[in-house]
Amino acid sequence: MRYIRFTNDGWYARYDDGLNEANVLRIADAVGAMWADERPGGHVYVGYDTRRDGASLAEAVGSVLGGWGLQARVSDIYCPMPALNLATRRDDKAVGALMLTGDHRSADYLGVRVRNADSSAITPEVAERIEDLVPHEATKPSAPFTRQDFITPFMHAAADAVDRELIGGAGLRCVVDPMHGTARGYAAQLLRVMGVDAIEIHGEAREDFGGLHPEVTEPWVDDCEMAVAKTHVDLGVCIDGPSNRAVAVDERGVLVPTPKLHALLIYHLAANRGLTGRIVVPRSTSTLIRRQAERLGLPLTVVANGPTWAFEESRQGDVLTSGDGLGGLCIPAIDPERNAFVTVLLLLELMAMEGKSLSQLVACLDEKLGVMEYGQRNVRMDPGSFQVLRNLLPGINAEGLFPEDPVAVSHADGIRAQFADDSWVLVRPSETQPLVRIYAEGPTKDKRDALLAGASELLKSVLVDL
Repeated sequence: MRYIRFTNDGWYARYDDGLNEANVLRIADAVGAMWADERPGGHVYVGYDTRRDGASLAEAVGSVLGGWGLQARVSDIYCPMPALNLATRRDDKAVGALMLTGDHRSADYLGVRVRNADSSAITPEVAERIEDLVPHEATKPSAPFTRQDFITPFMHAAADAVDRELIGGAGLRCVVDPMHGTARGYAAQLLRVMGVDAIEIHGEAREDFGGLHPEVTEPWVDDCEMAVAKTHVDLGVCIDGPSNRAVAVDERGVLVPTPKLHALLIYHLAANRGLTGRIVVPRSTSTLIRRQAERLGLPLTVVANGPTWAFEESRQGDVLTSGDGLGGLCIPAIDPERNAFVTVLLLLELMAMEGKSLSQLVACLDEKLGVMEYGQRNVRMDPGSFQVLRNLLPGINAEGLFPEDPVAVSHADGIRAQFADDSWVLVRPSETQPLVRIYAEGPTKDKRDALLAGASELLKSVLVDL
């Protein structure tokens, strides 16, 4: 039987390489054993995304959990992860939740994510415990479970988070791209209820997602950009597979960089809504976020990159926003976890309140904060080369690899070089897959691209085959 490597971000596998009912149920068995020991008879929530076999696997998981004496609540239809989170948080008897999802990966993948009773991500220590408890053989599903509607309460909560009348009176038109993920049908429906003329693309059920990866980055957002330009709407929004992250496209069909979207929403929350608190960001975040925090007099807290750090900081209190730097945004006053639906609704509320187009809002932001061009590249590699990189990267000297020598270099999370003009570059190995993320930002696109190129040379210098 395959060894299950479980992390605090979950376990993922390809359908043709380990993703099967037996392995999923082995994880459910481990989680059931852990939670039955901690809280006998507790409620466990089970959700699933739009991928193949999601519904049947969720039913089997619910039945296995029930065998441990837990009360399993299984979503009656595919659901956004924020909907599962909400259902779990609202139940005082909940011990946690499982989500069957491939996250932003291609349709070839599915996996299992585990959440705590407060919907937060589990710690690495809990993940290690689950891994240790995974049995060699799967338990046969045998116990009953309950079906539950997670969607309706979630949609009501999202709508109540913003000013419906204000948005409805603005006459906005929007292209909505759920990327075949869990926002399929729901996001466009919600916007229509709010009075927005919503046009949905990639909303049909397709087992292969049409080759699209439900990830809110280039090139996967290209169809939304083209649809906006073609239909002459006010904006477009793309929502990733589990509905954790969202990005926006302006009325010209131009993608708004995620740091600028975050900076716009910080302004809206602070200036228009009168909220305050810390801005929590990972080390890969844009200089623009720091400048916006300084301009609005908001404290900035920088944390390590990764799937949990920024959101765990939110639970310490006094946080206005926390973000993962990739389009995932948490506003604790509304939702303590990433919620793409809330991100989209707040952007619409901002546009309605300011009476400006999205490109005008971005232009105003550039005028106040200065222009900074942000970019990211993902470099996939074989596991062996990836491990070599992880071992050697802390000892690499960044000088001589970029247009000018850095004024500061940090090895706290990969390698990050900072330059005198506020530009920077970060090379960071992923914590969950054999992939290296390269982030860079500069006052011009040429400077940004030169930093990205220098980072690629850095990877080559440690004998990683790009």
